[in-house]
Amino acid sequence: MDAVLFKAKVKAGKVAVAREWIDFLTANKEKGEETLKNEREHLEVYFMSEEGGISYIYMFVLADDLQYANQVAAQSGNPLDKKHFEYMAECIDVESAVQIAPELILGDLSVFGES
Repeated sequence: MDAVLFKAKVKAGKVAVAREWIDFLTANKEKGEETLKNEREHLEVYFMSEEGGISYIYMFVLADDLQYANQVAAQSGNPLDKKHFEYMAECIDVESAVQIAPELILGDLSVFGES
């Protein structure tokens, strides 16, 4: 099981686009949850934060295999995934993105098929 937290700056002047992106995902929640099944992801949790005058998007992901999930999403041809990636490209500063691995995971992962 892969658990990771991504943190990325929102590009200057693109906070409204980032909000629109989150609103798009919210409006398409059921379809999005179906894409997660195909990607063998269990959770994607989004956060927006302003820190020191800079806006950030955080995304927590829990997946069976994050590399597999990313490959499936990138190659899916699903219009939802396509729009998701378009929003990311428009409002996220990919150069600033960092991936944070957990030091410890507590909880009953058996609900996700893990023992």
